[in-house]
Amino acid sequence: MRHANSSTVVLIFLMLLLLLLFRAFLIGYRIDLIRVEAAEIFQYRCFPAIFSFGDDWADTGNAQALYPAHLEAENLPYGMTYFGKPAHRLSDGRLLIDFFAQAFGMPFLNSYAVGIVPSLRHGVNFAVAGTTASSLTLQVPYPLSLQVDWLYKFRLDVMAALNQPEVTQPLPENDNFQNGLYIVSSGLNDYRHAFVSQNLSVAQAVELVPSIVSRINATIQVILKAGGAKYIMVMNLPPLGCSPEFLTLFASLDTNDYDAAGCLKLYNTVAQLHNQLLNNSLQVIRSSLNATSELGRKVIAYVDYYQLMFDVIENPQAHGLEVALQACCGSNGPYNYNATVPCGKEVLRDDGTTITATVCSDPSSFVSWDGIHTTEAFNSYAAKNILAGNYTLPADDSQSLFASCPLNFAMQSQCSEVGGLNFGCI
Repeated sequence: MRHANSSTVVLIFLMLLLLLLFRAFLIGYRIDLIRVEAAEIFQYRCFPAIFSFGDDWADTGNAQALYPAHLEAENLPYGMTYFGKPAHRLSDGRLLIDFFAQAFGMPFLNSYAVGIVPSLRHGVNFAVAGTTASSLTLQVPYPLSLQVDWLYKFRLDVMAALNQPEVTQPLPENDNFQNGLYIVSSGLNDYRHAFVSQNLSVAQAVELVPSIVSRINATIQVILKAGGAKYIMVMNLPPLGCSPEFLTLFASLDTNDYDAAGCLKLYNTVAQLHNQLLNNSLQVIRSSLNATSELGRKVIAYVDYYQLMFDVIENPQAHGLEVALQACCGSNGPYNYNATVPCGKEVLRDDGTTITATVCSDPSSFVSWDGIHTTEAFNSYAAKNILAGNYTLPADDSQSLFASCPLNFAMQSQCSEVGGLNFGCI
């Protein structure tokens, strides 16, 4: 009887041991599977990498690394909607570039100026808030031309590092540079500087348009050479005269200065001229490249961000929003914008009282976040429409970029971890 009991104990022990070993196997298998899934995300989702250039629309950390004391995005309520804390972004949550990355199944892009980061395989963000396309101002000395220099240096450094076996950091392969998506959006701060800082007239600003467009044009040419890029997406200017900043600073008593949507017509005319010249210049580049390229057709898509935003401003309710021309975060006035009391700040008046910029109760119903930059809600709407090709020209380039992409428009509401990489986290 004792022998039987002993045999039963041994049998039970062996069964438990086998269960533990099997569980360990499953855990190990799951970890390997997750790693494979993470690798497949980079290999099979549309583009192996994204390289972003420009200004406030895409900066996710460069400005914070370069001049942190001067960036309002390092304080709440910036970042409140998605991150629950300041996230180096000039919005209440995710930027357009964040939604692009998430739609392609990628982690958020790491910023070039930050330094050591977990992975650079899926691309790099070169955009710096406050920068210009041209060299009109050195207030933020990181213009578009310097960002392209960073790309050139980055690619040389990566190619050298890939030949060193001791380097373990995940880096882009040469294919990632050639087949990655390059996104350029710049020029807005050139005109903000011209009108707001230099107090130029509309006629004087119009004279600057060709030089600003030429700098963007030159940037695209360098990207094609330095990165060997096949896929470039260029975004045009938003309607300047519809921003709470311009509507406040350049308010007019003449109702004829406003269009039916309530925007300042003359300032929108400047943006329209810029966009027309930009589109024309891209057509020239596109025709020249496709006529001479020995590496196959190159796609240079033009995103009509102006029309996308104007359509929402004309009828925000039809596009899931409510408030078009007022800032969510501001300090009263007809457009809830005050340049001397920016979002999240408290300012002491001469009489000893204070005035504070406060945030609205529902940022998801606003187009404008702080009078200059857009809300996460608008950024989400814009990303879905751009990737659906609704505002991307020419139509065949839109199809070439996104038609076969397994895009994820769920745009997860919280971060997750796959294979040691954070998706939707900072």
